[in-house]
Amino acid sequence: MRDTITRRFILTIFLVLAATVAMNGAFVALSGVWGRPSFEKSGLPEAAAATVRIIEAQPPEQRAVLARSAGTRLYNVAWHPMPLVEPTAALRDGYIAGRDRLRALLEDPSRTILFLHSGHPAIEAGVLAEDFTRRGQLYFVSVALPDRSWITFSAAERSWGIATPLRGVLIVLFAIASILGFSAAAACSLASPVAQLARAVHRFGVDPRAPDIPLSGPVEVRETIVAFNAMQGQIRRFVEDRTTMLAAISHDLRTPLTRMRLRAEFIGDPVQQQKLFRDVDEMRSMVDSALSFFRDDAGQEPATSFDLPELIKTIIDDYGDQGTRIDYMGPRHARWTGRPRALRRVFENLIENALKHATPPAIALRITDLGAELTVCDRGPGVDPDKLEQVFLPFHRLSKARNPSTGGMGLGLTSARSIIRAHGGDLTLRNLTGGGLEAIVALPRMSFEEA
Repeated sequence: MRDTITRRFILTIFLVLAATVAMNGAFVALSGVWGRPSFEKSGLPEAAAATVRIIEAQPPEQRAVLARSAGTRLYNVAWHPMPLVEPTAALRDGYIAGRDRLRALLEDPSRTILFLHSGHPAIEAGVLAEDFTRRGQLYFVSVALPDRSWITFSAAERSWGIATPLRGVLIVLFAIASILGFSAAAACSLASPVAQLARAVHRFGVDPRAPDIPLSGPVEVRETIVAFNAMQGQIRRFVEDRTTMLAAISHDLRTPLTRMRLRAEFIGDPVQQQKLFRDVDEMRSMVDSALSFFRDDAGQEPATSFDLPELIKTIIDDYGDQGTRIDYMGPRHARWTGRPRALRRVFENLIENALKHATPPAIALRITDLGAELTVCDRGPGVDPDKLEQVFLPFHRLSKARNPSTGGMGLGLTSARSIIRAHGGDLTLRNLTGGGLEAIVALPRMSFEEA
């Protein structure tokens, strides 16, 4: 049979039933007399009732000998004209289940029947009972005959098990234990590949170059993994082809730009020549920035586990060595899974923007249930509210909102947001009350271990 979910459920149910029967059998086989049926279901009441019927049908002078011969290896039988102990009301109501069973077999609902054991106070006080206990008898059942004589069944060892309700409780507990054990094992074996698939889907959102998922689990789950691996490969090839094509286009633009600069050398008007030189240089810078952007996008850095606060503090220390003090507030350590070099470029870009356009920033890292939130705040002029999203467009520079003397081709924030979104997060900007700009980097929770 194929390894399907249906087959696993059927096999689990079969194993649960088999385990329940096996555990109950082991209990009966290994627990001694406690695993046997209760007295009323052990067959002893039927044997006792038959013996009582035979003996009470005989004349009194023959009953003692007949009773002794009715004993077995499990119990002894004795007839005596006086009761073993005084049959008080409390004694007559002892062990109601056994008493009612014997009464039903004797077809006499008013028959006096006493169940006793050697530790009972009535046994210790009875003169006749003392003779039984002296011979090592421990358990007693006395049945009154119509002529007020008695037949006593006594045993040195217990040969019956626990009461029926307790035995039923034990069987139910065995069933529950087997159900929980095999159901947990089956659920884990089924949930493990599904959880593996969920982790791989989440990782693919963070790392497009994540390896394929190994095949495991039932047929339905394996078919889903095969489809996901195929989809992951197609998306990866599509992104790589797009990036390669755009990088090739940007690279090929260098040749006509070089020809344009050479031809500009032959322009007689110096003013127009300088303008053309500036245009060519600007286009060359745009091409170089685009190539750098595409190379970063096509980078092969794998996702690894690293200390996120330690990465941030390393960047802050580097700027501190250059004489720039940057304040940090946040945890000392927190494990994170991602691409550390790419994230370092993001954080350095945000810090550089603050240093170029405003003031040395303050950095705060906060760990939440949803992940990590990093903020980079400065006290500069900020950005017009309607242009907070435009700064992320490629080659778009808001020179009016910031210092117009700064350079750059407008790809820094575009690249930064692309890296953060590749990690499953987002990068947004927000103007602060009282002046300044706040860059917010939100990263989803992957594997934090805060210290």
